[in-house]
Amino acid sequence: MRPRRLARLGHRPFKAAAWVQVPSGALFLSFWYNISVRFTTYTRYAIRALLHLNEDHPKSLREISHKERIPERFLEQVFLKLKRAGLVRGKRGARGGYVLARPRGKISWYDVMEAVGEGISPVPCLGKKPEHCPTYNECLVRKYWNEYYRLTKEFFTKLTLDIK
Repeated sequence: MRPRRLARLGHRPFKAAAWVQVPSGALFLSFWYNISVRFTTYTRYAIRALLHLNEDHPKSLREISHKERIPERFLEQVFLKLKRAGLVRGKRGARGGYVLARPRGKISWYDVMEAVGEGISPVPCLGKKPEHCPTYNECLVRKYWNEYYRLTKEFFTKLTLDIK
């Protein structure tokens, strides 16, 4: 697909760098891949909401909902998942709300995606139950999917909420 078409479908293209060792073993080359990933609404809303939080001053879901124009009921579901994953903590009281459970630089986009239940596996056979794939042992493209998964996971693990 052409980039314009991907943008219309809601995909967000990004570039990922990979270091590959040359067969001689002496030289490393950098390759750039155009990878298109489509995020679920849960992930998009979670990241947008987390960018409003810090470790010290609690923010209410109503405040975040108003600023980001995200339905408050949906935001409650998102924050329930984030809280279970240990990414946010709730503070009670009149000035209560949510705060980050750890520093921004320690929360990666991969952590957020895993917390809201969105995996980055491009095919089901790389997931938790590969035995559901009838051609798992004979699959010729599985190693390519594994490499795609590795590169994507590496990229999103390095991408934190503290990007400058």
